[in-house]
Amino acid sequence: MLQWLINLVSPIFEGMGVSPVDVQTYAEMLSGYIYGILAVILAVIVMMFVAHVFKKGTRHVVRWTSVVCGLLIIALLANLICFGPMHDNLSALMSGLGTVSEESAAHSLEVIEKVGDEGIVLAQNDGLLPLSDTTKINVFGWAATNPIYGGTGSGSSSNEGNIDILTSLANAGFEVNQDIIDMYTEYSPTRNLGGNVVSVTFTDWSLPEAPADRYTDQLISDARAFSDTAVIVLARSGGEGQDLPMDMGSVIDGTYDNVRQEKAHGNAGYNYYASSYTNNGSYNDYEKGETYLQLSKTERDMINLVTSNFDKVVLVVNANNPMELGFVDDYPAIRSVILAPGTGRTAMNALGKIMKGTVNPSGRTIETYVRDQKATPAFNNYGNFTYDNVDDLLQQYTEADPGFQGVLSFVNYVEGIYVGYRFYETAFAEAEAGNMDFDYDAMVQYHQILHLLFMRYHCCWR
Repeated sequence: MLQWLINLVSPIFEGMGVSPVDVQTYAEMLSGYIYGILAVILAVIVMMFVAHVFKKGTRHVVRWTSVVCGLLIIALLANLICFGPMHDNLSALMSGLGTVSEESAAHSLEVIEKVGDEGIVLAQNDGLLPLSDTTKINVFGWAATNPIYGGTGSGSSSNEGNIDILTSLANAGFEVNQDIIDMYTEYSPTRNLGGNVVSVTFTDWSLPEAPADRYTDQLISDARAFSDTAVIVLARSGGEGQDLPMDMGSVIDGTYDNVRQEKAHGNAGYNYYASSYTNNGSYNDYEKGETYLQLSKTERDMINLVTSNFDKVVLVVNANNPMELGFVDDYPAIRSVILAPGTGRTAMNALGKIMKGTVNPSGRTIETYVRDQKATPAFNNYGNFTYDNVDDLLQQYTEADPGFQGVLSFVNYVEGIYVGYRFYETAFAEAEAGNMDFDYDAMVQYHQILHLLFMRYHCCWR
């Protein structure tokens, strides 16, 4: 019942700028009050029928008394909500502190776009960009029709009115092959392939991508005639609530959430692994042991198709976490790589300007991009680790807190400060000194010396 109400009111609040995740969170927080109000409404309805057993004169009194009592109880519950769990939110709203002037809102959109101009990263460029003389491009990758704008949990926001990838390209003066876009939107209008109810307690990790057989010979032939330049878009979500899956094969076969039974003894509140994945074809998109930050089989099939038909390819990575991009080295046709993570309301508008050459991309990577995530120290030091000798303490927690999730977890950060560049730069220095065997270039793909690429790119801009 509660989830049905959340699904019913979420579009209303989303139109007011409230994130569906926030609606879900607050609804679950207020669930006791909501069920109380529903119970009162049900009781009043029941009394309407029960009143038939009373005499005609008394019947109206019973009905009106039921309605008045019901309204008073609902008013009381509403006041308890307003002066209880929602007090901080409502007090700011009522005092006027929760409003934003039109001038401030317009200025924020300008700032967000400027952040995109200066924050999107050109990770690689082999003389292809800028496309100053190109007016038509083929855009491949389903994510081009539904990019990632933010994160999950408190990092989420409404996507309504956001500047998307296709709009950005159009604003920069590019004409996009609409036949390919229409094929993608027909394939899936939403990221949620499985039709699951997605919330802060459940994640659909599906990566919609049209299988190779969707690209007909006619579609590719027309695309080659349309333009000799292609853009590939890949996207990955991520944020609060669940770690990115380290074994997509188990998500696909349904065993990923077995940890709930193994570690939390079936506790319904332990939902960090509650998730699903819907394949794009009759095959599995991922094999056992492959991670969410690797290419899916369908994505690789699409890249194979594009790079075998076009030798001018720009890869746009719209991901909130560093993907494994070592595959770029396997495709000489991919001559430029742009990192455009969650761009919020207007920052994606920078993408078209950067590709056209009217904006010089000055962003820097804030993470080290490695060729194999599993070879990093941090990857091997996090996961689902729980104490297994505290049954008595678990019992006490369970009895004292109905919301307890049934586990006491820990993580040993044995890598210490050596995370990201601190590890790779230190290991490089140690290898140079002959103290360890370490091949920096074999491990690291995009790193801090990217500023050299930007300098070279800036020269090309002139």
